[in-house]
Amino acid sequence: MAFVAARGAAPSTERTGRRHDMTYSKVLRGLLAAMLAAAAGVAQAQPAGVRLLVGYPAGGAPDAVARVFAEHLRQVAGIPVVVENRAGATGKLAIDAVQAAPADGQTLMVMPASSLLLTPMVLTSANYDAVRDFAPVSALAEYGFGVALGPAAQGATLAEFMAWAKGHAGQANYATPGLGTPQHFLGAELARQAGAPLTHVPYRGGANAVTDVLGGQVAALITTEQLLVPYQAQGKLRAVLITSPQRNAKLPGVPTAREAGLPQLEAVDWFGLFAKAGTSADRMAEWKARAEAVLASPAYRKAIADLGYALPAQPTAGLGPRLERERGRWRDRMRVSGFKATE
Repeated sequence: MAFVAARGAAPSTERTGRRHDMTYSKVLRGLLAAMLAAAAGVAQAQPAGVRLLVGYPAGGAPDAVARVFAEHLRQVAGIPVVVENRAGATGKLAIDAVQAAPADGQTLMVMPASSLLLTPMVLTSANYDAVRDFAPVSALAEYGFGVALGPAAQGATLAEFMAWAKGHAGQANYATPGLGTPQHFLGAELARQAGAPLTHVPYRGGANAVTDVLGGQVAALITTEQLLVPYQAQGKLRAVLITSPQRNAKLPGVPTAREAGLPQLEAVDWFGLFAKAGTSADRMAEWKARAEAVLASPAYRKAIADLGYALPAQPTAGLGPRLERERGRWRDRMRVSGFKATE
């Protein structure tokens, strides 16, 4: 009987075990589903990686500003950012990459506004409209240009240099980083307003231009203000004019274009953060808020000042109309220079 009782009890125990296993399996599946859903929610809440394209080589001015912005964007907004250098064709490679990317706010570009505006004017192969095809998010830093004299030039002021230039047409020349650059067109405008025969000597980049002016092969240099500062401090170049509306504390005694009686030479360029046109209003508002938070950071402001740049008074407001105005000014200066677009 004991044996029969044992055999009779076994099926009941087996059914109980099966029910227990089935219940445990359901609980396990439920927990797993909950974990997967939670993981998906976290992944969805986390911002995807942002690509910040720069159309110039690593180590250059646009790259430096982009990396400072990216570093502080990570700190302020907690967003993973990758800076990608797409150097070449006056920034056009980066421009093309942004145009080819979705308008989702995940691929942006840091670019000097003048480069974005001038490239389609000077290159027939640049088939884009700077105002129509790109949405400006924020100005990240601003800078002006300057005119400096080397050892081959005569005069301690711009007026003295121009007086000398009128009698030395073969020697009165100025170096710039290249054809079709802001420096090229500002030099042409300077020559027109001053009535002096200045010959443009374009280089492939600013370093060689500086070297030849320092060496006396070229009389004058037109470059960005911050690049003049160390040479002025060392007495190697004589800065005689800046294009910013206010004087530069690091270039003491150097007059502005307006103070020199040449208001048409006034020019301020800026490194801008640009998204692709068509990016949603919500995404643009989100990016503008992030940019304003970064630019309000004391650490960012110090880093930009250390690079020699100024902070924009209104980083995100009115950038579309500003681009329109500046495009008209650069177009007028290009026309004065007589430069024709090339491939």
